[in-house]
Amino acid sequence: MKTFLTLIFCLLTCLTKAQLPSDTLITYITFENLKGPDDGYGASIDRPIGSGAFKNISDRDNLRVRMAKLENSYRWPDGSKIDFTKRNSQHSNTGIVDRYTLINPTTKDTLFLFVDPYKTDSTFYIPKGLVAVSKEVLAKEIAVQLKSIEDINAAKDAFSNEQENINRIANYIASNIGLINFIDRENLRKVMTDTQADPELKNYLFKFYVLNKFYALGKNISNTKAYALNKMKESFVNFQKEHPDVAAGNIKINLN
Repeated sequence: MKTFLTLIFCLLTCLTKAQLPSDTLITYITFENLKGPDDGYGASIDRPIGSGAFKNISDRDNLRVRMAKLENSYRWPDGSKIDFTKRNSQHSNTGIVDRYTLINPTTKDTLFLFVDPYKTDSTFYIPKGLVAVSKEVLAKEIAVQLKSIEDINAAKDAFSNEQENINRIANYIASNIGLINFIDRENLRKVMTDTQADPELKNYLFKFYVLNKFYALGKNISNTKAYALNKMKESFVNFQKEHPDVAAGNIKINLN
């Protein structure tokens, strides 16, 4: 009996771990080559975090992704998110540096974080007073989004009834992570370049793919590309049942 209960416990533990986000999703949202604590990192104007947000100031996508990495890489010690809205710029020996005033929502302590958006560090560290985001914390933060994706997938006619939720989550992914990591050209190219298919249908299928790749990464499902592709195929089958008159071009052939 004791052995049986031990096996059940181990099984439940494994299932719980499987629900944590994948390592890949963590790397998508955080700074590359993120190492351990360094008390002096980001603590002064002479040693700012090189976020690289303005390295190419005309590249708006890079700006969004690099800012998202700054905001997503770190948390307060209790796991709560950091408010990066209080910012001012200062002149340093190397140029303009941003100083963020971070207020711990629990202790009300203030921390000043210096960030150089014009250069990109090759190695990033964890500033004093902060911790790196963990899988457990991230799992809680994205739980609402993942549940909404499950509801979208289960909807009989997601195209008609779930567009608001689809757009909301797509915007969340774009703002907090960046869409580039969720676009697999080999799976999307033929659908998106089909000139005979209705543009709204193509946009719908594109977002459906992105949402489900995010879901697969958030649930640590293996082979995320295949999972997202299968979900896109299922959504198209359901779409045709509900909207047989909408032009689908060669999508039916290209999704086989």
